Amino acid sequence: MSIKKIRTVLINPYFSIQDRYGKDMKNFGAISEPLGLAYLAANLEKNNYPVSIIDAPALNINNIDIARQLKEEPPDIVGITVLTPMHGTVKDLVKRIKEVVPYVKIIVGGAHASALPAELLSEIEEIDYVCIGEGEDTIIETVKFIESEKEFPEIAGLAYRKNGKAVVGKPRLARTNLDEIPSPARHLLPMEKYNLTVSKTKGVGYCPTLIVARGCPFDCYYCSHPFGRSFRHHSVERILNEIKVLISKYNIDQINLEADTLTVNKKFLLALCRGLVKDGINEKVKWTCESRVDTIDAEMLQAMKDAGCWQISYGVESGVQRLLDIISKGEKLEQIEEVFKLTKKIGIAIRGFFMLGLPTETINESWQTINFAKKLDPLWAQFTITIPYPGTPLFNMLKKQNEIKTYDWNCYNTWAGWAGRQLPYVPHGMTVKQLQDLQKKAMVSFYLRPRNFIKFLKRINSFKTFKKYLQGLFILVKNRVNIN
Repeated sequence: MSIKKIRTVLINPYFSIQDRYGKDMKNFGAISEPLGLAYLAANLEKNNYPVSIIDAPALNINNIDIARQLKEEPPDIVGITVLTPMHGTVKDLVKRIKEVVPYVKIIVGGAHASALPAELLSEIEEIDYVCIGEGEDTIIETVKFIESEKEFPEIAGLAYRKNGKAVVGKPRLARTNLDEIPSPARHLLPMEKYNLTVSKTKGVGYCPTLIVARGCPFDCYYCSHPFGRSFRHHSVERILNEIKVLISKYNIDQINLEADTLTVNKKFLLALCRGLVKDGINEKVKWTCESRVDTIDAEMLQAMKDAGCWQISYGVESGVQRLLDIISKGEKLEQIEEVFKLTKKIGIAIRGFFMLGLPTETINESWQTINFAKKLDPLWAQFTITIPYPGTPLFNMLKKQNEIKTYDWNCYNTWAGWAGRQLPYVPHGMTVKQLQDLQKKAMVSFYLRPRNFIKFLKRINSFKTFKKYLQGLFILVKNRVNIN
């Protein structure tokens, strides 16, 4: 007689594109695969535990819909992703779940959970466990002990309650061999529902994301290092095989190779590029990635170009050296300019990330960043408002200085200028309204330049692309404010 295995449902909570990007920018936001949940699901399946995924943003269903589904087919365990601005949504969701399935065990994970595990247990009584850091192994151990019904032990990487008080387990050592983790269970996801932003795609075909590495060794103050500081990558063979599966199953012609900084390990990067060329993938699939200017050189750029890389996203952050030093970026403005020129010369497009409202930043310095972005002239520029997320050195520094204006986590939104959110931090000498307006002014100032019209006209290769660009132009013109 077989013993029924306990069943897990993993949930990506409803957090609409409009909530994230605002009414005007919602059509340009991404709906990305929740690969973190897909990795957890794959490991559960590997250990013969039944599992399903509810991706609420992709399915466009709310908390009431999710609770109704769970009531109809009650699971034993529910796992939920918690990003900081999702806090309110998750609080409502877990309350609804416990009302319809009182006995279910709820585990939450994600960046916010990893940063504030004890606080989450205190704030939301319906949460039973908090997974800290990488969860593939933690969730398996947790499920096994829930299944056994034995007294719950301390599990590395897990927080829970004991006698009414939060117990935070010791940190779990991250896996060094990522190939031991099975490929994400994309078969449990509504793959036809996903799309990346127009600035991260080439053409109109579907562009999935493939995580090739975890961890980042750099010291940027605004980062919580969710995968630690040790750069660990999948083997080239594993990456190539996963791309081939995506080509076969989903007929892709582009892909986003995800890593905090893909180019940290030159030996690995060159080996990956050689593999893409050797297997002919470079002729079928174009790819994009994220990098830092201080981890790259001409040899790497040429190898990436030959292997099918069409765009690199560089985190510039600021056009003011003083501010780069404050956030421990570890780069020089001259260095940034040189690598931008080199990348363009080799024929790879650039997407630049810029931050507004860094600690002690003045309005004049914000405009220096905007003007630096125009001088660098990437194909795309993304201007976000600086948010001190929990778990980052920036959050700890500003909290210590009593500079954080609110702990309403729903306000922790880097697109607050477009979404109309309040802000947890504004530098002295600025108002919330000024910083929100600066985000709009930055995009208007950068994109409404004659040279950009020519660049984007050359990129139109379909009616869908033309329509998207026209929508963007209309939004920028509509939101045009006084440019200093």
